[in-house]
Amino acid sequence: MITIMVGATDAAAELRSLNQEFTEVDELRGQVRAVPARPQPGELGVLDSTLVVAVGQGGAVTALVSVLVAWLRRRVGTVSVKLTKQDDTVLEVTAEHVRQLTGDELMAFIKELNASLGETK
Repeated sequence: MITIMVGATDAAAELRSLNQEFTEVDELRGQVRAVPARPQPGELGVLDSTLVVAVGQGGAVTALVSVLVAWLRRRVGTVSVKLTKQDDTVLEVTAEHVRQLTGDELMAFIKELNASLGETK
């Protein structure tokens, strides 16, 4: 399981956008759910603040990484994504970093991110 938090000016909209991207991928369909944060005292409710992705066998990590990187490359402005694994390993990726990569660097980054999240393909 991987928990995803988005940091941006309109983080809720960016999170919904990323969730929509995930739902369009067969390997991730039904494996992603939005989780609302706990309301602070005095709040009536809150928007979804994280996505939880159930990853296991069958290329789900590879699909997650591919969608995430493609999504980040299309972001405008300052957008960051924090990925937390079950063992509390945290990876943070920014759209600015991903946009700056050349083709070869991008492929190496995707391979490294796959390995860090649990798949070594």
